[in-house]
Amino acid sequence: MPDPQAPPTFFAPAGRATGDALAAECRELLVHPLTEVLLGSLDGFALILNAHRQVLAANAAFREALALEVPEAVQGLRPGELLTCIHVEEGPDGCGTSEACGRCGAVLAILAAQAGLEPVNSECFMTTRREGVWACREYRVRATPLALGGHDFLVFVLQDISSEKRREALERIFLHDLSNTLHGLRGWAELLQMEAKPAREAAQHIVSLSDQVLGEVRHQEWIHQAEQGGLQAVEAPVETRGLLAELRATLPRYRCALGRALEIADPAPGTLHTDRALVFRVLLNMAINALEATPQGGRVRIWVEDGTCFKVYNDGEIPAEVRDRVFQRTFSTKARHGRGLGTYSMKLLGEGVLGGSVGFESTEEGGTTFWLRLPAAALV
Repeated sequence: MPDPQAPPTFFAPAGRATGDALAAECRELLVHPLTEVLLGSLDGFALILNAHRQVLAANAAFREALALEVPEAVQGLRPGELLTCIHVEEGPDGCGTSEACGRCGAVLAILAAQAGLEPVNSECFMTTRREGVWACREYRVRATPLALGGHDFLVFVLQDISSEKRREALERIFLHDLSNTLHGLRGWAELLQMEAKPAREAAQHIVSLSDQVLGEVRHQEWIHQAEQGGLQAVEAPVETRGLLAELRATLPRYRCALGRALEIADPAPGTLHTDRALVFRVLLNMAINALEATPQGGRVRIWVEDGTCFKVYNDGEIPAEVRDRVFQRTFSTKARHGRGLGTYSMKLLGEGVLGGSVGFESTEEGGTTFWLRLPAAALV
């Protein structure tokens, strides 16, 4: 039966060791000769946790990655708090206690290891915000119970597999899309060769498909550069009406637009000082995402509010249990092993490079609306 005196939580138990109790646990652990050997022998980020999931000690690799100068800097905090997970502030007692934590591979592994007293492996897809910079990280995690000096500790190891997941996404998404577009190019070229279609019509389709290929290649380059911190916005005056007119002309070329109504409202005349290509790419991703989530016969609406806020709407609802993962690199609304990079790059480019904000609202009654809000200073 739940303890009525226990601190409130949305998932994992709340409550922490503090003061003398925390200091005693740290001393007990750090004086044991096995601790230094254990932390020094593990690859990746290695932490030792207490029963409250608080970090008592961490290896040098973890401290160096977080620029922590003294070992004591980790003590008493939980893994997500040190790694600046965006969901930390949503729970009444930090890491592990928010609703989103119920879907976190790291928290689930820790709780399972504590309950079963045996090692547990999992994966953790974490969204972080450090010094205002949004990022996604993927970790392979292992939680292993450790009994020392009458205390029940847990060895928690995180191995960064972001590069591996990035490569998988590139192979699964980009190469798949590229292959489909190249097949289309070949088909129109064959029709032209057989003179089954007028040359001008075939040439127009070939140019359009070639532009799609170049656009996807450029998109992947931007993602890579943005993740490395090397992509800078090239700002210039951009007419809002012209931007949406280009979107209106481009979207029908995509297969996902077939059989779906696309309504793009003409905005009031206005000029933004921003990077046209990046803004267009974010809006294109939003629109494609909405079209792919819309059944045949459905509709997608696009409009502008207050001169700087672009909105894309579809009738569907994103299930509540996955909303906190929408902008993760590996997430997809379309399939278990889905595409994922579209929503991820919206956030990466829209916030990390353009300096705006990207988000969404989704309800059963009101459908789903994604938005890109550019800084007010962008409005000329």
